[in-house]
Amino acid sequence: MHESFPQIISERTIAALDAHGFADADRHLLGSFIDPTRSLLGGGKRVRGLLSLAGAMCATGNEPSDDAFEVAAAIEIFQGAALVHDDIMDDSPTRRGQPAVHIQFATAFDDSDLVGDSVMFGRDAGICSGDFLLALASTHMLKHASQAANLRFQTMCAEVAFGQFLDVRAENIDLLSMLNGPNPREALLAAREDAFSVIRHKSARYSVRDPLLIGAEAAGADENLLATLSHIGAPLGEAFQLRDDALGVAGDPSTTGKPTGGDLREGKRTVLILTALARLAGSEEAHMIAESLGQPLSDDEVNTITGLITSSGAWEEHEAIIAEREQQALTAWQELPDGPGKDSLDQLMDRLTTRQH
Repeated sequence: MHESFPQIISERTIAALDAHGFADADRHLLGSFIDPTRSLLGGGKRVRGLLSLAGAMCATGNEPSDDAFEVAAAIEIFQGAALVHDDIMDDSPTRRGQPAVHIQFATAFDDSDLVGDSVMFGRDAGICSGDFLLALASTHMLKHASQAANLRFQTMCAEVAFGQFLDVRAENIDLLSMLNGPNPREALLAAREDAFSVIRHKSARYSVRDPLLIGAEAAGADENLLATLSHIGAPLGEAFQLRDDALGVAGDPSTTGKPTGGDLREGKRTVLILTALARLAGSEEAHMIAESLGQPLSDDEVNTITGLITSSGAWEEHEAIIAEREQQALTAWQELPDGPGKDSLDQLMDRLTTRQH
């Protein structure tokens, strides 16, 4: 994949943000609304946009068209909407190594002559910002993609909302009751299956599979190609999110842009954490981990929990699950016809499977 593609996607993304169609008379207020969003959309690795380009190239056998880049931009704008809302719900202070959008709004409030609660203002403004990006992404997709691709895009948007609900629900599972129940291991393994559902609906499909399919469908892919891309994207998306969960426990802040142990402090019930609890069921260590989730942990406490996850064998099991999904994706990738799309997807698969942030 050409090294200029991420920059082109970034340019199209920002151009779409600027072409919102509002009256010029509102720009003095509009600037304060979109500036934090511009900061967010100006960063990132553009993986979802690049996946949509790879899907388009698989469909046409040629380099991406102008519309293919615009479709990629729409997907990146939707990604921005999801990140804004996700950071509010997780109370995450940073994103991509800079203050999260709602934090930027709160800071701007403190520096203004407005009165009230800056934290509440930041949250409310952030929700509005995420809604704005969602609408903008949908409008931009409508301008540049086929009806079938638009339908798939809208389905993706709805599924992410459902997945986010499942994630919120999972955060309120009573782990201590499971650990104190008659069959704690079985209960925790059942909860882990629910965690896989969260992965599929909230992030795995929209992170990999759906961008591939939307890009391909917008470029006229037939059903056979769409099926092959689905067989690549579904397991690869799960592997991608499982890797993200591992980084959410023990990732390096200098590369992830988020604090170490973020998932522990946020109380996430991820596959990795539930695997560890199932393996440690019946022990004091399992109770300690369950009681720690969602608490303002120190770095030393995070390191202690990470050590327990590793020594339980959960980390190794988690890595094996990731490897299995990656192999499934690779097997399906081999069925693609030779060409720039297959080559580009090969590069992206390597990035997704070896990522450290």
